[in-house]
Amino acid sequence: MGFDGADSSTHSVILMVMITIIIGALILACFLGFIQLPFHNCLAPAIIQIVGVNHNGEKLESQVVIRSFSHEEINNSHLMARIKVNDEYLLAFISTLDGNDFIPTKHYGVKTIGGSGCRGQFFAPKETIVIDLKNGFIHPGDNVELRIYRKLIGCHSPLAPGNLLDSEYMEKYKEEFIFSQMKDYRLFSQHWYYA
Repeated sequence: MGFDGADSSTHSVILMVMITIIIGALILACFLGFIQLPFHNCLAPAIIQIVGVNHNGEKLESQVVIRSFSHEEINNSHLMARIKVNDEYLLAFISTLDGNDFIPTKHYGVKTIGGSGCRGQFFAPKETIVIDLKNGFIHPGDNVELRIYRKLIGCHSPLAPGNLLDSEYMEKYKEEFIFSQMKDYRLFSQHWYYA
């Protein structure tokens, strides 16, 4: 009768040691790259997404159609966009997504913006904006990345990094959030699209 308690504690110690060894082996396998966990490699959620790219015709018209998948209206004058093609920033800078404010700005590489999303003060859910870039910027098969930046109002901390084990991701994270050159703006949305 007196041995029942000792037998139970021996089993619990053996079980705890086995669980610790298994967890340690799994963590070691993750660090050595034997197990790939599904971390996200995005620096920001895809709140505003590219839904289409028009690169047709002899001139290779480069029109990017974006849509808001936000649950709330977003103030257009607080949004700014940059576009990368095949991991290279275009020489196109969109300092505002408000159509009225866009007209007087210096917008190199961008002819016009239009659509229901840039007509008023707010970019409402499911509204679209067509960004008409300089011809020839986007070709069939290109990887197009849209980065939307939002003006900082009040105190905002950066998004927590998603994939701490990926050194390339962490370099991009540090560049975007820690050593950001976008004064008073933070990355708000990021989305990729294959043209």
